[in-house]
Parts: sequence; C-alpha cells; structure tokens
Amino acid sequence: MTTTPHVAIAIATFRRPAGLRRLLDSLDGLAFEGELRPCITVVVVDNDKDTAVTAADRASTHPLIYCIAPEQGLANVRNACLAAAPTDCEFIAFVDDDEWVVPGWLDALLTMQARTGADVVQGVVLPRYAAPAPEWMRAGHYHEVGPFTDGAPLDHGASGNVLIRRAAIGDVRFHPAFNRSGGEDVDFFHHLLVAGATMVAATRAIAYEDVPPDRSCLGWILRRRYRTGHTLGAIARRRGRRGPRALKAVGRLGFGVAESLAGAVSSRTRAVRGLANIVWGLGTLAALLGRDGQRFVNRPIPSSQAHW
Repeated sequence: MTTTPHVAIAIATFRRPAGLRRLLDSLDGLAFEGELRPCITVVVVDNDKDTAVTAADRASTHPLIYCIAPEQGLANVRNACLAAAPTDCEFIAFVDDDEWVVPGWLDALLTMQARTGADVVQGVVLPRYAAPAPEWMRAGHYHEVGPFTDGAPLDHGASGNVLIRRAAIGDVRFHPAFNRSGGEDVDFFHHLLVAGATMVAATRAIAYEDVPPDRSCLGWILRRRYRTGHTLGAIARRRGRRGPRALKAVGRLGFGVAESLAGAVSSRTRAVRGLANIVWGLGTLAALLGRDGQRFVNRPIPSSQAHW
C-alpha cells in the first residue's frame, strides 16, 4: 500500500539567494522508490527583513510557504520554521541554504524512519570545497556531518540534514541563548534525546555543502571545535551536570596534548586533531565557568593560519 506522509522541508535563510535557488532546484528533483510518496511543503524563513529574497515568487514543484523572521538569530529563525510548518505535517526535515540534496535524499530519510521507527533520522553532509583541501582537512572530516554507519543509533544531531517526527518535538524549541554563537541544534537535539527520542543515521540521505575559502583554514576549524565544546559545556551547566562534563573536557584536553605532540613529529593530520581536541576541551571548561565564548570565536584569523 502506498503511504503519503506529509513532510515540511524547513529552510532557514539569510542573504544567500543563489544558494537558496540551488537548494530549491534540487528539491524539485526529488525522486522516490517503493511505496513512500510523501506530500511535501517547502517552508522558507528569511532572517533578513530588509533584503528579503523572492523565493515566494519562484515556480516550484512543491507548495511553498515563505515568511520573514525579523529578529536576528539562528534559534529565532529555526523556531520560526517550526511555527510556519503546516499543522498537519507528520515530519519536519531541516536543510540549510548553503546545501543541496541528491534526488533520493528525502526517500532515504523516510525509508530509514519507516524501517526503524526512529523519532529523528540524521542524514550525511559532504563538503564541496571552493579550493583544493589539504589531506589533513579531508582526513579529519571537519566539514562533514558523519561519517556514519547506516541505521546506527546516534547520541547527537545537526540541523543541516535531518528528519524529525513532529510529535516527538512537543514543546522543545531552539534556545535563544545560542542565537549569536551557534550550537542551537546541538542543544535542541540534546533535549529531544533526554526526553526519550530515538535517533539513527541514514547514509544514503546525502546533502552537499559549499565550503568557502574562509572556512578552509585551521583558524576556522579550531573556532568551530571551541564553539562545539562551549555549547556542550553550556548545556551541562544549565542542567547541573558540570562535574561529568568537566571530567570529559579534561580527558579531551589530555588526549589533545598527547595527539598534537605525537603529530608534531609524525603527521599533520594527528597534530590538527590534537589541537582541535585541546580547544574543544578549553571551550567546554570556559562554558562551565560561565565565560562567553564569542571573544574567541570572533577574533580575527591570523594570516599565518589562513591556508595552513
């Protein structure tokens, strides 16, 4: 029997009209095998009230809802996506405006959900570099969501390529504390999992993401790892779990120091992995102590790190 679940594909956008058009074009090319034939509504929420894109005027294969979230912030715009999704949709799939998807993307997410009954299905995000990336960067998977084993249970999620059963969301929302820093999705999925949601991986649900030159450098990668650690520390601080998270941070610091020292004489890949773990641990400890992580994240990248 053919099933037709209603899926809202939610896209948060900010001043990326070309990327949004490419993503919408890829959604027009979605293909389905087997008995899953979803009803699709595309929801675009623009976080720029002054230079809104014209997505609402674009011809599309799917019904399209376009609205503006005037208050700046990543959590604000993602919450606006949840609010704008049709009330009768059974699933919400998030994908970002600097990504595009393969034809079987949504089919893979829905097929895995039907197979496992999971509340959340996480897809894979693969980078497309504007310039050739060094081996240490590709080997470290710093710009990927994944790699995963197909169907494997997960204990964390990312909003760039994910399907969520709407009933599992309940009252959980993206927390405004992460509006400026990012990491709102880490916090969101943490709350879903704590509430009892189940999450699995779908390796055939592939999205590609542009990686511009300013993100293809050591400085950006270290800041991203610091931010990840800071987000986890902030979550633990709010939930009264400082002790266990502090122990994990210290362990990550120790591993990072050992790995970076070993890598200094053996491999740049290991050296960078060690540095990434060091700043991750430092970010976690800073958050546990109540320190704002933005000073490190917003600091200018030295020219020596631009193409390390």
